[in-house]
This record gives sequence, structure tokens and C-alpha cells, in this order.
Amino acid sequence: MEQEAKRIIGDNETLDDLIIGGLKLIQPRKGYRFSLDAVLLAHFALLEKVKQAVDLGCGNGVISLLLAARSPDLKITGFEIQKLMVERAQRSVEYNRLQQQVRIIQGDLCQINRHLAPESAELIVSNPPFYRQGQGRISRNPEEAVARHETAMTLDDLIAAACYLLSPGGSFCLIHRSERLPEIMNSCMAHRLLPVRLRAVHSFPEQAARLVLMEAQKRKQVSFKLLSPLIIYEQAGVYSQEVMNLYYGEER
Repeated sequence: MEQEAKRIIGDNETLDDLIIGGLKLIQPRKGYRFSLDAVLLAHFALLEKVKQAVDLGCGNGVISLLLAARSPDLKITGFEIQKLMVERAQRSVEYNRLQQQVRIIQGDLCQINRHLAPESAELIVSNPPFYRQGQGRISRNPEEAVARHETAMTLDDLIAAACYLLSPGGSFCLIHRSERLPEIMNSCMAHRLLPVRLRAVHSFPEQAARLVLMEAQKRKQVSFKLLSPLIIYEQAGVYSQEVMNLYYGEER
């Protein structure tokens, strides 16, 4: 595998261990690199009876790979607008020998109908840009700018694309900033996606939730579950047992 890594990884890239499933991910040395958010979302999604999933704005492909590790029978399409990220994600798929399970395609989700068929997936996941255009400082790194700010799409564009792709009864799962939850829920309902599960993500138990994990379904009527909070850190620099279990699958 060492020779394979040398062949497939660029000079300005790193090959990082995801731990989960023995997977490796190719990332830029400088630029947008995945965070724990992707791991939380990949494990929040329920995969029972799901045959086709789409990762909207897949970036370097980390969530697509993690979903593949969770369910070997699942077929996943990673969809990303940035060419270099698409190429990097494709190489990660190749390195992990997942070509039969995961495909990565380039496209603009505002023109999703040019790339993917309607109602073609039971699950859509997304770790989208958290910040509106003009909100906060935009990175000078082009990849980071598009990944963190809504320069190439809006939250409503994302939810419209998810609605287009979802088969009846299918689920849309995302992770986002808690302060944008009202906007997320309003947009989902405007596009006929009804919230069914919500989980607040706290860095520490005594702190307010910074993030939320939410699932919405393409149904006419649903029940709603407010799940227990997810705590990231037991103490400064030490992950909680639940987060550790996401990586290792058992108590350590």
C-alpha cells in the first residue's frame, strides 16, 4: 500500500487515518480538512432499508466513505461542485477499494436535475457551509471559502435538491449551526420535508449547543423525536465515551 500511496497522493496532500473501518482519506495539507462534524453526521443517519444514498457537497468524500464502512451493501453517490475536491475524493475511493460502492461526481446542486434522477435515493446527507454569504470573514483559500460559506449555494438550494432526490418516505440528514435551526426547519417544511429527529450537540454539558443534527422525511405526516444531547468532550482534550465509541465501537 505504500507504493500505492506514493502513486495516488500529491506532494501537497496527506493520507489520513479515519480509524473507522480502517479507512484512509486524502486531504490537502493546507485548505479544507474534515472535522468531527462529518463523523457525527455519518453515524446519525439511519441506514436500515436504505439502498441508495447521496452525500450533497461531499467535499473530500469523508462522509461517503464512512457510510460505506457502516453498510457494505449501501450504494453512495458523493456530489461536489469543486473539481479538485472531486478528484481527491475519487482517489480516496480508489485507495480504499470502494469503487463498486461509492462514486463521486462533479456538479452544481442548483442544477441537480442535470446529474441525478428525481426520487432516486432513500437517504440524503449533507454537512453544508455553515455561514451565509457576507457573514463573517471568508477564507482566502478557495476550497475553504466554498466549504464554509454559501458562495456556491444557499441553505434553501440544498434542501430543494434534497427534496428532488428523495424517494417518498426517504430521509434527509444534516448537521448545522444551532442558531440556524428555525431557518432549516422552515425551509424543510416549505419543500415538503417534515422534521422527525433532532439532536443538540454540545462541546461540554454546561455549554449551550453549538450544533444540531436533524433528520427530515419526505412524508405527509410524521411523529417527532427530540433526542438526548450529544456531548463531545468529557473534559478539555478528552472525547466523551459516546464519541470514542463512534470511532472504536466499544468502550475503551
